Formats: sequence, structure tokens, C-alpha cells
Amino acid sequence: MRRDPLHDRHDRNGRIVPAIVRDDSLELGRPASMYLTLFGALLVGLGLAMAWYGLRPLAVLPRLLRAEVRHPDAAREAADGEFVAVRGTARAAGETLSAPFTGTDCLGFEFEVTERQPFAVGLPWLDARLDDGVATRSFVLEGPGGDLAVRPSSRRFALDTASTVVRVGATETPPDRIRRFVDTREGLDPVAGWVAAIPLFGARRYIERRIDPDGTYLVAGRVDRGEGRDGLALAGDLVITDRSIRGFVLSRLRRAAFPLLVGILFVAIGLWGIAA
Repeated sequence: MRRDPLHDRHDRNGRIVPAIVRDDSLELGRPASMYLTLFGALLVGLGLAMAWYGLRPLAVLPRLLRAEVRHPDAAREAADGEFVAVRGTARAAGETLSAPFTGTDCLGFEFEVTERQPFAVGLPWLDARLDDGVATRSFVLEGPGGDLAVRPSSRRFALDTASTVVRVGATETPPDRIRRFVDTREGLDPVAGWVAAIPLFGARRYIERRIDPDGTYLVAGRVDRGEGRDGLALAGDLVITDRSIRGFVLSRLRRAAFPLLVGILFVAIGLWGIAA
């Protein structure tokens, strides 16, 4: 409501009685402002989620940068639960695994399946992740003065090694091993017809990272002494990489940069929308 001076009137005593009229412009502006606030809150939520996604893999970096790289036998002096970084040659301690896409014998692997989709994370130039997973066996890390058992978590560990990528176009027939993998993997279906019909979309990447026997790796994690000295091992959620500490840190920072920048941008736009 607002006053309209053009329609003011006088009462019996000659005093001015202000005319009050309804201001429709305020009523029309209120829903738009409400929708802008809701949209801003949504962007802030998405931005915080993306920022968390980018920051979470960086949590281990401060501990890793403070750690001194040791030979496997030197880790025996570490206290139970102490975070250490050890470099050595990986050797099988028992049966090996068969990598999902190449069939290579290995001590552990991590895989991803991505597909170029029109609406991947809202950005058409990014691939949507369809499936991922890890598998590992216990192995031994050998050094000049002895060895150290390594027991990665069977469900979660960070494997940062060279990737083997098999690319399959939307209309191409995948190799037999990948076709069998898709057929047996629950929730992973062949490329949808409507996606394959769109030019430039539907192509898939089958990405595989491995711990190869006789390869040199840096393994970082907490010492678990288990039952006596013979039970000493690196165990749990481990970082396993074929890079130096510096190379691993730079790799993590590069991967985190994009989601962090997008998250900050979303939060900034969302806060502007809420304040507008």
C-alpha cells in the first residue's frame, strides 16, 4: 500500500485525509524475489557440495608433506598408528588379481566407467561416471634392508598410478572382455539408443589403474603392529602411488582445482541471488 497525493481529500474541518492505494508493483516483485532467493540457496548448496568433493581428497596432503619417505625396514621403528610413507618394490604375498579391462595380473586395481552424456553434471563437455570400484590383495613392499607387509582396505584406498584407458565409441562394439564386464556388472547397461543417436555423445572410457608386481610404489598410511612384531604392516585406507610425494600432491591439486573453482562460483552467484 502507498499514499496517492493526487487523490487526497479534505474532511469537514478542512484537514487533509491522505488517499491510500494498493501498490501492485510491490506485489508483482515479491514472487520474483522469492524465486531468486530459492535459486540462490540451491546454488549455494550445490557449490558447497562440489567444494567438499574437491577438498576431501586433499585431506591427506598435510600429513604426507610432513612425512619422511622411508625404506620398508625403517618403518619397523614406527609406533603403532603412526602415519608413515614407505617406498619399495611390490611383490605378491599370495594370489594375484586379474584386472577388469586388460586381464593383467596385478596386486590391486581401481576402475572407472564414464560416458559422454548431454547432461553430465550440467556441463556437456564432462563425462558422467557410470560405475567405479576397487579390489586388492595383501602384498609385500621390499627394500634394501628388508620388507614390509601392506594390507590395503578391501573397499577403499587411494590408488594414484598410471591409467590404462580403453575408449569405445557409441556405435562401436566393445572388446569381448569389456562386453562381458558390462553384461555381468549390475546397474551397468549398454549405451542407451537415444544417447548414441546424438552426435559426439555416447562414447565411453573404461579406465583402469593397477598395482603391478615388481613395480616401485610409494605407500602412505598408518602402521598396524597387529599380533606381535611379525604382524607389522601398513593397513587400512592407504595412499598408493607410483609418483614422488611432490608429484602426488600436484596431481591431487590439479584434480581438485576444477570442482573447487566451480563450487566457489556457484556459492558466489547463490549468495548474490539471496542478497538481491
